[in-house]
Parts: sequence; structure tokens; C-alpha cells
Amino acid sequence: MDDHGHHKTLFVLLLLSVLGPALAVRARLPAAVVLILAGIACGPAGLAWIHDTPTVALLSELGFLVLMFLAGLEIDFESLRDAAGEGLRQLAVPGLSVMGFLGVAGAIGIALDLSVLELIIVSASSVGMPLAVLQESGQLQKPLGRHVMLTASIGEFVSILAITGYELFAEEASPAHRVFKIAKVLLLFGISALLIRWARAVVWWRPRPFRRLTHHHDVAELGVRTGLLVMFGFVVMAAGLGVEAILGAFIAGALVAFVLREKHPLESKIAALGHGLFIPIFFIVVGVRFDPRLLDLAAVRDAAVFALIVAAVKIVPSLLAAPRELGLRARLAAGSLLAAPLTLVVAIATIGRRLGAIDGAREASFLLLAILLSVGFPVLFRVLASSAGKAAESAA
Repeated sequence: MDDHGHHKTLFVLLLLSVLGPALAVRARLPAAVVLILAGIACGPAGLAWIHDTPTVALLSELGFLVLMFLAGLEIDFESLRDAAGEGLRQLAVPGLSVMGFLGVAGAIGIALDLSVLELIIVSASSVGMPLAVLQESGQLQKPLGRHVMLTASIGEFVSILAITGYELFAEEASPAHRVFKIAKVLLLFGISALLIRWARAVVWWRPRPFRRLTHHHDVAELGVRTGLLVMFGFVVMAAGLGVEAILGAFIAGALVAFVLREKHPLESKIAALGHGLFIPIFFIVVGVRFDPRLLDLAAVRDAAVFALIVAAVKIVPSLLAAPRELGLRARLAAGSLLAAPLTLVVAIATIGRRLGAIDGAREASFLLLAILLSVGFPVLFRVLASSAGKAAESAA
């Protein structure tokens, strides 16, 4: 592709990244879903304006890594510390919910003979979609929002670990080679723990140099540069150890979130960079690589069945484990919102296809599942949360 072709492709990608969120607001759909649909329309299966070239693949990979970095950065360690200070129950309830997700998924998986990858998908949790919906609905700082975010944070960490474990055991290897790979993952966690302790001690004893990282008006944007440097440092370290790169990016984000107490200015700047450029391109390219011709009636039926399974996996434990004081409708709302892990479903399907665990048709079915979950369950959450709020007001 010549320079003109590269420039045209970049223009179309940026045009879609601008128009997509605007259309999403009017259609009352998640922006990621609209961007995926736009990628399908403008990719080889549609108008053929965008092709999966090395440049496009690189931009998409950057978007994926920044997305996982932000997933770690969005973990609210302050809320976790406050919950721990208030008592183990504040952390035990979200933890029990996540254990419930795994338990119900396992029971259904045994009954329906689901594969390990399918079990990971139906039990996966992520922070991104719940955070966006809670902010839009004004529920983020309310008891319902705090419960959802704590549960999503714990669930996302468990999901990332599950993806990493699946990658370790999915490939054919000798027992010695498998033990060696496990040792490398443990080494990554060990190095990460040491770096976190060291960085936290340095920030504690010498806080002044680090204040610039979270300064609102730093012309050099040293905090953004440092955050991206940490992200790529962990990505390179993970790749060097033969571990999935997204685990490195996620750990890097969690490290920054844990070390910097006043992380919000830095988080907003990196989020602006990611959501302003790289992350929209990632979702567009997901659509570009999607071949709708692979979606036959069986694939559509499977996506619908998996959507029902995800609903059961998330809603049943939420009804049982969520705080009783929230009320029945609010507990239903919590389970509904936790059933929309768009980014992780897309990520797991991408990894599964790369490892050869699923074919193109199954990947297309999982992508359709991600779209169904991200459209239907946030809408259900808004209805239930609004109804729960009105019921609470009338009771008061």
C-alpha cells in the first residue's frame, strides 16, 4: 500500500472514530458496538475501504494494550482499602459473587459439555462497560454502583488470570515445558510484586518528584509518557517470558493505580489518549476482521443460547450474594450490568482464534454474543435501576 493508501485508511479510521460515538448516543447503544458495526460496513465484507494491513494491525494492537492497561488502571484500590477497613464483609460479598459466577458457570458447563474457553467467556467480568453505564446513570457513588464496581474489579482480575492459565494449557507441550511456562508466569508476578512494593516505598518517602506525574497542567505530560513507558515495559517483560501481552498491560495499569493515590488526573489523560485514538481503532478493526458470511443460523442460535447462559451465570449469584439492603430490583440490576463484559469477550475470542482453539465461525458467534450482551443488558440495568430508585424513594 502506498502513502496515499495509508493516509486514506487512517482518515477513514479517524472518521469512523468520530462519527461512531455520535451515532451511538442517538441510537442509545454502546459506542464500542457501533464502532464494530462500522468496521464491518467499511471492511472487506462491506465497502472495502479498510483492510487489515500491518499498519492497521499495529494500531489495533496498541488499542488493545491501552484498553487492558486502562482496565488495570480503573481498579479503585481506594475503595478496596476502604472496604477492607470497614470489615471483611465489604470485600467478601463481591468475592462471593465472583465465586458464584464461576460455580454457576461450572455447573452449566458440566450439564452442557462446554469447553474451557466457553466457560471463561460466560463467567468473564470486566470494568469498562459497568463503569461507563454507572457514570451515565449517576449510580457510580451509590451503594449499587460501589457493589458493581468492586465485583467487576475482582471479576476482571480473575478473568485475566483465567485467560493466562488457558493459554498456558491450551497448547500441546511436555510436562516439563508446561512447568517451565508456569514458572515464568509466577516470575512475572513476583517481579511485579517487588516493583509495586519498591515504587510504593519510593512514592511514600519521596513524594515530591512524583507529584508532577499527576499534575493537571504539565506541558510535557510526563505522567502520560511514564504511564505508557510502564505499560510497554511490562508488555515487553511478559512477551519475553512467553506470557500473554495483555496480562503485562493489565498488571502495569494496576501497578500505577495502586502506587499513585491521586491517579485520577493521569487516568483521565491516558483515557483521553486511548479512547480518543487507539481504542476506537481496535473496535473498528474487530469489525474489519469479522466475516458476517460465517454467521449461519446455527451460529446465531449459539450466540442467543450463550446470552441466556451469561444471564443465568451473572444474575443468579447476584440475587443470592449481593447485599440484601439493595433490594430485589437493584440486585437484579447489578447482575444485568455485570453480564455485559464486551471487551473481555472480544479479547478472549481473539486469543482463542489465535491459539487455534476456535474457528472463524465460532469467533463470529462470540462477537455476536458480545454485541447482544452489550446492547441488551445495559438497557435492562437502566430500567431496573430506575425502578429500584423510584421504589426506594416511595418507601422513604
